[in-house]
Amino acid sequence: MNTSSLVGHVLQLFEHIDGQNQPADRLAGDFFRQKKYLGSHDRRFISDAVYGMIRHRRLIKTLVKQFVADNPGTTELEGPHIRHLPMYVVYLLTIENKSNLSPAFWKIYFPKIDLEQFTGWITNHKNLDFLASEPIAQLGVKYSFPDWMVSEWQEQIGGETENLLQALNSNPGVSLRVNLLKTTREDCQSRLLKEGIETELSNISPAGLISRKRFHNLSSSSFLDGWYEIQDEGSQLVSRIADPHPGEIVIDACAGAGGKSLHMAQLMKNDGEIIAIDVDKYRLTELEKRAKRAGVSIIKTRLNKDLRAEEFYHKADLVLVDAPCSGAGTIRRSPWMKWGITEPLVEQYAEKQKNILSFNSQFVKPGGKLVYATCSLFRKENDEIVNHFLNSSTDFQLVHPGEDFAKLGLSLNNSTITMYPHCSNTDGFFVAVMKRV
Repeated sequence: MNTSSLVGHVLQLFEHIDGQNQPADRLAGDFFRQKKYLGSHDRRFISDAVYGMIRHRRLIKTLVKQFVADNPGTTELEGPHIRHLPMYVVYLLTIENKSNLSPAFWKIYFPKIDLEQFTGWITNHKNLDFLASEPIAQLGVKYSFPDWMVSEWQEQIGGETENLLQALNSNPGVSLRVNLLKTTREDCQSRLLKEGIETELSNISPAGLISRKRFHNLSSSSFLDGWYEIQDEGSQLVSRIADPHPGEIVIDACAGAGGKSLHMAQLMKNDGEIIAIDVDKYRLTELEKRAKRAGVSIIKTRLNKDLRAEEFYHKADLVLVDAPCSGAGTIRRSPWMKWGITEPLVEQYAEKQKNILSFNSQFVKPGGKLVYATCSLFRKENDEIVNHFLNSSTDFQLVHPGEDFAKLGLSLNNSTITMYPHCSNTDGFFVAVMKRV
């Protein structure tokens, strides 16, 4: 397909995603299913451009807006439907460092506006000099994050904030967790290579492999045989920090589709009992399918509404509360989340997290562990929740997770762990280990 047609598809998909409050990956999947004539290279070109524009939306939109403000008579650049073309041109210039748009294609939409004048202005001002007096806004625009997020992280990590924003804007590889109950990491890697999937060993997880290219796991025979699962290295670390042992009783209080339950079963050598609890029956059904594929027999699923608290009172050696959260630590995989996460939403999650942690703490037996985790990077969902819990539950105390984890690039603060993507090259996670004493 020629470049002009590909660009047309980019603009069509971006407009479709930009106008809806739904996950971009789902909308893109629907789009490509409707356009079966697009080859794999065409789909890659379109999706890379669209996801790039989503990641950098505030930057490209701000530059177009400022150009219009500085050049009266160009307001049509912000007109409905056609406004996405100048945004695409800005994306090419500022992120891709390209300027290969056909002037003839530009003239179809903007016959009265000179393309060279537009691209020249963008090139001269892409350093955002017009925001020099507003450092938070300048940083927020540069990396396309809301100002309140930038301020929050400035307070938490100061001069590291820009590195964090840059990491959250990166395009991560695909992380795999090899099922060591069925195979070894090296044998799985060799089998994947025969399937055309090239991987490298993870430096963080003993069961981890990294693929730098995306692939369709349902087309992989080794996946269908239960040799691996798709799971971020940071998520794998949460289970390692929780440190379940063979023969123990473990409760995964917010199990979802069970990624961590499956990993803990592996760490327990499929010996013991894991009670996986969730509010969503569909997710638990998915977990049961995944467990069968993985050869895991120690996981029992329970729907939250059917739970009787007295059944598990002081019973568990380990309770993992991987709490529902804003998900800010996963923005690099889901860049559209930036604008769906708001300060009021974080506050709402924080209230839920306090209740969830308090309720599930009753299941920990004396001497047992309570592990609180989120994929958030906001203090309100992390340290503040743990501090609130410890202030009201005097029979629990923080446990230092060990210096081995500090060597992996994790941030240790008062015995809690925060995985910042720019330090650990994982998704962002928070983990606190507490013991009932």
